Amino acid sequence: MEKTKNAARPANVSGLIANQGGVKAVAEKKAQQSVSAILNGMFDTGGYRKRLQELLGDRAPQFMSAVIAVANADPALSAAVRSAPQTVVQSALKAASYDLPVDNALGYAYIVPFNNRKKTESGDWITVPEAQFILGYKGMIQLALRTGCYRNINVMDVREGELVRRDRLREDYEFDWIEDDEAREKLPVVGYVGFFRLINGAEKTLYMTRGQIDAHEKANRKGPYQSKGWRDNYDAMARKTLVRLLLGKWGVLSIDYRTATPGQIQAAEGIASGLPDDEVAVAGEADYTAVTVDPETGEILREAGPAPDPSTQG
Repeated sequence: MEKTKNAARPANVSGLIANQGGVKAVAEKKAQQSVSAILNGMFDTGGYRKRLQELLGDRAPQFMSAVIAVANADPALSAAVRSAPQTVVQSALKAASYDLPVDNALGYAYIVPFNNRKKTESGDWITVPEAQFILGYKGMIQLALRTGCYRNINVMDVREGELVRRDRLREDYEFDWIEDDEAREKLPVVGYVGFFRLINGAEKTLYMTRGQIDAHEKANRKGPYQSKGWRDNYDAMARKTLVRLLLGKWGVLSIDYRTATPGQIQAAEGIASGLPDDEVAVAGEADYTAVTVDPETGEILREAGPAPDPSTQG
């Protein structure tokens, strides 16, 4: 009898495991549906859906579906939807106002989750998952091109030996680019260079060494520590810094308001105001794991993803 009883156990265990797997799948599906329901409900309140339709027209439903897909795909962003859905929708609305997709793979704009520490009325500190709009450097370039003033804009890294000459007064540079990509990748990055040419032929080049970029980051960080974005994706953040400085200082800020489209006006005003910035100690452009930030110092207090689900917190 004992042998028969033991022999029957594997089937029971297998059934239990299969049942647990089914329960987990149902729970995950329910959680995803919950995020979708929350966002759809938010879009229907406060005039958000109407505003998106005004901004995007027939593309509004596709944009809202993309926002929901991004939220469902990221547990940390899902937590932000459950705890502070208005921050997710407002971030999406900002991306829509610039007519930029929120697909992380494209690199134009992001809805980034982070853990924000807030002080309650009783004086206790609590962690609230929220979201923030982050503009990628590709998005900055896209906004500038939409003004109709630029023929081309680009930014790239400079490897050791490629900078041949620099005229500080005229800010004129000469580069000898290494054509062999494999050989070039083996050389250290010594700086970054940005360039734009206007429709009228005027052009501008800005070069910054790594030391200058590091000094700029340190001077403008919100807390005593380098943000996760800079540590995890230095290249993208360095390029973004260069584009922001290049366009903000020397970019064309005026357009013909009589003939400009709403998108061109929005882009020009964005450049004139320095463009939406992401100088906050939250996630970077490639890794969107939630972090805990001290609101008074900007210090990253804890890095552990994903952000906690508020429904499981005591």
